[in-house]
Amino acid sequence: MINSTIKIKTGKCVDCPADAPYRPLIAKRCQTHYKAYRASVNAEKKPKEFKPRKPISQISKKRAVESAKYTVSKIQFIGKPENKVCPVTGQPTTDIHHKMGRVGFADSWARINNVTLLLDTRFWLAVSREGHRQIEENPSWAKEMGYSLNRL
Repeated sequence: MINSTIKIKTGKCVDCPADAPYRPLIAKRCQTHYKAYRASVNAEKKPKEFKPRKPISQISKKRAVESAKYTVSKIQFIGKPENKVCPVTGQPTTDIHHKMGRVGFADSWARINNVTLLLDTRFWLAVSREGHRQIEENPSWAKEMGYSLNRL
């Protein structure tokens, strides 16, 4: 017997004859009748219908709206005459470098007007792919040249 403080219920099984002795019970049935009872209950159950789960979206709704605004703003920004040539390499511009990063707000004005750094054109720099790589690989040089700003 297992060392337990839970007492096993004993009594007459509802499916056994009236003159049957007291036995340990599970759901008012002896062990033999309980197994048969569960088998019949399980046989009556309908199999669960498989519902395919909705996949977790790769991007939030808020970020999707922000991303669409960013794409439009980026095209307009690169299209301006002063942003056609990369200041680092002199090649045609293809990228936007975010001088203060892309996450958060630059200052209290941006926070009040809900303009995140991703969309804040005050801190954008139109660069070529090669120029962008140079800025990212040489952060101290980029800060000296004014291509990047401290994020704090």
